[in-house]
Amino acid sequence: MLSLGDKNDAVRSLQEMLNFLHFKGRMQYKTNSPYIPLEIDGVFGPDTEDAVLDFQRENNLYADGRVGPITLHQLESDFSRRSIELTSPAAIPQPDSLTIETYNVDAYEEGYKRVRLRSDTMMAFIDVAVALRRAGGLMTSSGGIRSLDTPVNANRSATSLHYSGRAHDLYVWAAMQNPDKDPYVAQRLGDRRYRVFARCWPERAEDGALPPQTTIKDVVTYQQRSKGVAATGHFIDLTALFDSAGFKPIRARQSFEAGGDRLGAEWWHFQWEKGLVPGVSTFGDELLKIYTKPTLEKYPPWVYRSYVWQKDWF
Repeated sequence: MLSLGDKNDAVRSLQEMLNFLHFKGRMQYKTNSPYIPLEIDGVFGPDTEDAVLDFQRENNLYADGRVGPITLHQLESDFSRRSIELTSPAAIPQPDSLTIETYNVDAYEEGYKRVRLRSDTMMAFIDVAVALRRAGGLMTSSGGIRSLDTPVNANRSATSLHYSGRAHDLYVWAAMQNPDKDPYVAQRLGDRRYRVFARCWPERAEDGALPPQTTIKDVVTYQQRSKGVAATGHFIDLTALFDSAGFKPIRARQSFEAGGDRLGAEWWHFQWEKGLVPGVSTFGDELLKIYTKPTLEKYPPWVYRSYVWQKDWF
């Protein structure tokens, strides 16, 4: 059992896994503090306890802030699953039609250094990444394809396009914290929708590709959700860039704009909708493009195979 006050190498390992999975003491929103990675010091302090509590809540575990056998098992399982998603393409059984591809993205804070998407989605994603980098911006990642055995919770849809390799998350802590420095800013559009602009740095941009300096108004932060702020810099409209390649954003969860968990913001999520036919395409058809039926039958997402695109809203 690990708990507040412990100091040892086991706590250090715990902190490393929590950071890798992007749990960083999210309870900090109560004091309007910005998110920062846990310090890997082997000391089970209040920040580590907050991260454990948030992990337990997200996984529907008893939330006591202590790491016993059940919490540790879930944490190690999630860590192992996420590692495989990022590094082992061969671990996913695939039919002959599409493959799972890996692409190196820009490292930023605790964001991942690579993303994995199915091959047709990856081609479109690379087009966006190349254009963004040419303008001097960063393409970050909190993940692409999701393992079939990933548990569903308040922040994970049972029919997410992540399961079929059609969705990508920008690094979730790269916006809404400090609009003067963040790699991205999220402008309020209304109806729980946001337009994401990527900051571009002159020293990173190719000759002639740097966007002009501009001011983005009504930028939402985790501290200012009802009253936006202004951000000035060199920005490229990343939402428009993604849209030109077939990627669409999704709306924030209602709980977020009511002051709830920051993970409900969803500004980071872009999904490739090209080829999906409203009222016709099914969730099962998309899964079968990258998995075999015998494999799918072993996992929960297959239960939703008959869900129809924009009818059942998978």
